[in-house]
Amino acid sequence: MTHFISLSRICLCCALLLTACQAQSAPAPASATPIPPTATSLPTATFTPWPTPTLPPPTSTSTPLPGLQVCSPLQDVAFDALDEMIVNGFSPPRQPGSDDPHHGVDLAQVGEGQIALAGMPVQAVLAGRVAAVIIDRFPYGNAVIIETPLDSLPGSEWEPLALPTLAPTLAFIPALTCPIPDPLPAWDSDGRSLYLLYAHMQSLPVLQPDEAVSCGQTLGAIGDSGNALNPHLHLEVRLGPSGVRFASMAHYDPSASPSEMYAYCTWRVSGLFQLLNPQAVLALGRDE
Repeated sequence: MTHFISLSRICLCCALLLTACQAQSAPAPASATPIPPTATSLPTATFTPWPTPTLPPPTSTSTPLPGLQVCSPLQDVAFDALDEMIVNGFSPPRQPGSDDPHHGVDLAQVGEGQIALAGMPVQAVLAGRVAAVIIDRFPYGNAVIIETPLDSLPGSEWEPLALPTLAPTLAFIPALTCPIPDPLPAWDSDGRSLYLLYAHMQSLPVLQPDEAVSCGQTLGAIGDSGNALNPHLHLEVRLGPSGVRFASMAHYDPSASPSEMYAYCTWRVSGLFQLLNPQAVLALGRDE
């Protein structure tokens, strides 16, 4: 009997121990977990189309030139020597309509101690007419734009440039303030021209809008006006509709007027003026 009671106690203890173990190993009831908030998609950026100015038929034709003559942009500097004076090369935008990184080529005369010098005369690379006179406006400073119509020369003269076909007007970059005037300016759609911009010159331009300019004519001198840390010539080349005239051009400056910003946006990011490598134009002079 004693053995029976002991065995029963043992079995009872085992049963209690088994029950306790099962209780410890049983999964705890699931606690309520917070429901993550529903993700919302970011709004898609929208681009306002850049309006194309009204382009009526031309009212005049360009005067034919005897042949293509290309001059060095710097007085007494040979074309081969220009390569050694490049301090900031041509770097086209990473995407159409972008305002960076460098739309032209910078040329500078460097003296002892690698210090850029001011005062070297700047010359017209191509003959043409003055399309813009920019007087101490940011970022180009003192600058001029010279237009050379393509139809003033035989087509074979321009073949080495591999000129791009006319591109559609682009959407402008929203981060760049581009006011749109009303009415839009009227430009000539019947022809295309090369436009060369000479920027950061030392003194105020003495040229007048629409004034005829000959190849090699002095336009000014190397300076550091506008957005220039050191004296240099910023040379920019674009292909655009013929007969365009800009009264002024400015941006990134609180004093820039809406018309100046519109001109800057049209020139730089609208797609109406297609960017070319200035060195390709200068290379035409090496073959003469």
